Amino acid sequence: MSIQAGREDSVTMYKRRKIEAWMGLVGGTAAVHSSLYSSWYSEYSRSRFHWFNDNAEWKQMDKAGHAFSSYFIGVNAAALFRFSGYSQKRSAVYGALIGILFQTPLEIMDGYSTGWGASKGDLLSNSAGTLFAAFQNYKWGKPRIPIRITFHTSSFANQRPNLLGQTLPERLLKDYNGQTYWIDLNPNRLKLKWKKWPKWLGVNFGYGADGLLGGDDNIWTDASGKINDRSDVQRYRQYYVGPSVSFGYLQKSKRPLLQVVGFVSERLRLPMPALEYNVKNGFQFHPLYW
Repeated sequence: MSIQAGREDSVTMYKRRKIEAWMGLVGGTAAVHSSLYSSWYSEYSRSRFHWFNDNAEWKQMDKAGHAFSSYFIGVNAAALFRFSGYSQKRSAVYGALIGILFQTPLEIMDGYSTGWGASKGDLLSNSAGTLFAAFQNYKWGKPRIPIRITFHTSSFANQRPNLLGQTLPERLLKDYNGQTYWIDLNPNRLKLKWKKWPKWLGVNFGYGADGLLGGDDNIWTDASGKINDRSDVQRYRQYYVGPSVSFGYLQKSKRPLLQVVGFVSERLRLPMPALEYNVKNGFQFHPLYW
């Protein structure tokens, strides 16, 4: 095969990848929105577009979730665009665009639902996550200050399954008691001239909350009209610090399995030790936290 033919094949391959990337991301976004509308929003009455201030709810765990979701979408969409042949900077911009296309219509649908309303706090969190991902992709081509999530099941979902989720996937999205959001810092990745600090070892700072059976309080009325008062359950924030490992920096390998492990460890915090502080129990050490 001549060099010219090889170049033509490469151009054709990247053109195909670009088409497939746009079709997959835009088509997938449209499919998710359509599914959510038919399975969720269509079951509730509609109203004129309106705003709803929910900034004080859920100890701001929902806002952390919005920021993480937007960041996660932006980072991975940009990685796909880069794989498809776009430049580093263009991939960052297109990744941010996909993040906006995914999150904004959800807020619009909330704005037309009588049970909710569009949230300026959600929009701000979405924008923050999207811009944080875009900045890192634009400047470095990959995240050097990743945001990660860990999740464990909580007993509170059993007490209010309709709100906090009945199945594991539902609880992953709705049960804020089991979610923890982490930001990972490493001085070597940030070019702070700490060359002896290994790039694969990060310091994680986490945020979570517990005791949440409702957005504002732990009092609710169930479907039968019974009032449930669980004000005895203390609602509180949780703060964490602990190490993290990014296998993508530990060893460069062409083996698919090791590449997958490296990819996952850069996006999800693997079970590691963590020191927790909260106002209810003070300091607590977790040998393995997820």
